[in-house]
Amino acid sequence: MKLALAEVPAPYLLEPRVMAQGAGGGWTPLVAAIQEAGLVDGPPSGDIAAALSYLSELKPTPRRRIERVLEAKPTGRQPERLLKPVGPDMKLLLTEGRVALSRSNDQKPAKSPVGFSMFESAFADPGATVRLPDAGAHYDAEAVLVAIMGRGFHRGTEASAARSVVGFTLMCQITHRDLFDEEAVTRNNLMAKNCDRLSPLGPAIWIAQPSALDPATVVTMSINGQERQRFAVADLAHSVPRAVRAWGRCVLDPGDAVGLGAAICWAKPDNAVDSPIPVKSGDAIEVACAPIGTLSARIG
Repeated sequence: MKLALAEVPAPYLLEPRVMAQGAGGGWTPLVAAIQEAGLVDGPPSGDIAAALSYLSELKPTPRRRIERVLEAKPTGRQPERLLKPVGPDMKLLLTEGRVALSRSNDQKPAKSPVGFSMFESAFADPGATVRLPDAGAHYDAEAVLVAIMGRGFHRGTEASAARSVVGFTLMCQITHRDLFDEEAVTRNNLMAKNCDRLSPLGPAIWIAQPSALDPATVVTMSINGQERQRFAVADLAHSVPRAVRAWGRCVLDPGDAVGLGAAICWAKPDNAVDSPIPVKSGDAIEVACAPIGTLSARIG
């Protein structure tokens, strides 16, 4: 099952709704699928965090009933457009190596996860045309696998951290590199990672726990049709449960996220994966992962 926040036609206006997709590929409002499955007390129709929390608490049998409803609707309702699958209070903690990698992945990752914080305003919708905030500045991009929280988590074990994850999505994390270098002098790194709607997120959330994520699962990033990054889950220096547990020193709420990208992959011969990748106006970007889908964006 996949979950997305989408604009769908209502009687008079387009309204954001949490939509669910089964194996057939059709989209159905999650609330409608829950009702057809004979379940009660579903989440509000437009609250993605509440939907994630609801699914995280469901037992396997009722979740399978929802999936059967979705599988019976191979076409379903087509959203006008998909939105970033986040709530208004969402935060994302981006895991990096010991220091931010500048132009290649030849530095060793940290022994424990460290990184950057990102806020809801930093994310762009799937398919968006991203606007670079400062003409003439330098920017770069990185593919990121994003673990989405279904339960709150704070200072627990790796096992409980894994149980708190409800699914995965993708991000193209774009950094204002000139601003990052300016901030680095003061040991601050907040603004360069949080420019308004600079980093696309989506297209949907694949509902699955970390144990369902095959270590061979690959994430790629292509720019203008040319593959520029490729890493497998097995390449990540920190596992998803370990990264979530480390960030659990903060408080993670349902709908929050932990990101793991190419910058914390183990180095490969001849820097086979470069990180990060310079980007500029006019570039078309695609971040892809088979169980999740393809996140597309263009830089305006």
